[in-house]
Amino acid sequence: MFSQSAVFDDVYQHAHSLQDWPQEYDQLSSGKFEGFLEDIQLDSVRVFRERMKQSVVQDTHTPQGKISMMIPHHVEASDASEQARQIMASGITLLPYESDFSFVGPAELDYSIISIDHQRLRELLSHETYTRLIGFKKSYGIKTAPTFLVNLRQQLTVLMEDLKRVEVTADNAELISKAMEDKLIQLALTIYEADDKDTSQLKRLGNQHNYIVQRCHDYVASSEGSCASIVDICKALSIPHRTLNYSFHKATGTSPMQYLRAVKLNAARRELTKSHLPVTDVAANYGFFHMGYFSQEYRRLFGETPSMTRKRYADRV
Repeated sequence: MFSQSAVFDDVYQHAHSLQDWPQEYDQLSSGKFEGFLEDIQLDSVRVFRERMKQSVVQDTHTPQGKISMMIPHHVEASDASEQARQIMASGITLLPYESDFSFVGPAELDYSIISIDHQRLRELLSHETYTRLIGFKKSYGIKTAPTFLVNLRQQLTVLMEDLKRVEVTADNAELISKAMEDKLIQLALTIYEADDKDTSQLKRLGNQHNYIVQRCHDYVASSEGSCASIVDICKALSIPHRTLNYSFHKATGTSPMQYLRAVKLNAARRELTKSHLPVTDVAANYGFFHMGYFSQEYRRLFGETPSMTRKRYADRV
């Protein structure tokens, strides 16, 4: 059994702390990042819980051979819709199988992921349900009764606390691991089997608004679009300005200018931590040609200046 529990003041360290779960985070809301991760890995089941106090764009590729679900503990309300955001605040999110997955989390996000080896579930689920789960290439939501969700959260919290408290020795390690795995699998089965009985509760998440945001994000993150303005983006991607604004509002709860400026600032921050280029050159690479403005917006978003970021990472080497 592997277990870790950590707090983070850096969004990138938080993102890269999950072993075998490749992901990249971009911080959207202003202020010093605060994150918490609790991660427990058993033989065929993994459960981890993440909390963040800033809005973050999460880009990941779900791990090979695992069927995963997200259980919300707290998802702060915002203008963005569940459908466009691609995660459920009032139900369970079934994550896509071995696929790219991206969503914009609101501030005050708290959720758990249960990830189970697909072969274990293949033995326990009906062929129809198993085939449907491994066929998902987008996230799906299951609307649940409020009491069911509250009970599920409580059960999961108790199980994770039990896993942390248990005293593992050479003699009992295998028995404890199996007992805990069985409890987590049983918890997951209550959700998958409920879906099996009533497929009308299953809803595909993501829509045209999310697709537009993702296209803009990818364009701005590319070398071609790193210095692009909103006008440039509309022209390059053939998206009307009004459609762009509405899509960002529905999918992220913020404006395209605020979102895309944050994406560029995050890209600049990553470059500051990895290269020895002068700060002025790094800023110019992402369309910031006025150093005063760059430093002001950078500090507003991350709670520190570019030079403070570079020094902090240099001190860690």
